[in-house]
Amino acid sequence: MPPLVTHMIAAVRAGGQINSDGLSLNGQNGDYLLGATTPDIRVLTRWDRERTHFFDIYDDGHQDCVENFFSSHRTFRDPSNLNTETIAWVAGYLTHVIMDQEYVLQIYRPFFGSRSLLGGNSHANLLDRVLQYELDRRERESGEQMQQIRRALFGSAVEIDAGFVDRPLLERWRDTTAAMTEHPPDWERFSFIASRHLKSAGIESETGLRQFMENIPELLDETLTHVEQSALDGFFESTAERTASVLNDWLGAD
Repeated sequence: MPPLVTHMIAAVRAGGQINSDGLSLNGQNGDYLLGATTPDIRVLTRWDRERTHFFDIYDDGHQDCVENFFSSHRTFRDPSNLNTETIAWVAGYLTHVIMDQEYVLQIYRPFFGSRSLLGGNSHANLLDRVLQYELDRRERESGEQMQQIRRALFGSAVEIDAGFVDRPLLERWRDTTAAMTEHPPDWERFSFIASRHLKSAGIESETGLRQFMENIPELLDETLTHVEQSALDGFFESTAERTASVLNDWLGAD
């Protein structure tokens, strides 16, 4: 699924369509940005994915990650019961699970999944990771924006009542997330991020990894030829629209 910086930038873009008075969901709201990354806290906790994302990627039936989230955590259903910091965090959290669900439906399954032309094999999954990493790398090219997000994150988590995530864990995750904004917009960390998929493709030796990294430009061209920019633009646009609709409805905005 999309990496953390992609999620934060997408949250900022969707936040620009929110009409709630007195609640600014932008790149300066660290609680909102932290919420936009928190579903991936399972990187630290090793929780099952469904526990934090409320969507089973292996289930082709109808699912609603937003309703599943509120059904599992009823305290968050009514924002009038929450403080401002927690409202922002929940809003960010919703942007993440919505984006991941839409990515599965609009990008992964049609272009890389078992019913796609690539058939969902190890090469298909590797190309999917190449695409995700490239989208994230593009967002990290703006050093000024990364600095703004990092400053906002370090001012977050103090007043958030995250319920199923205790404060020490949330603060640890905040620091982990902030560190992501410091990574340069290059491919140096790809072999670490995609290690599981590289192993599935039989790429484990130092020589194999080096050869693979040398072939990244060709793999990226292959991926971006397979998934046209229009499909990516449509994904980002429709995801932002759905997110804004969900948040406006939840917040009771006009």
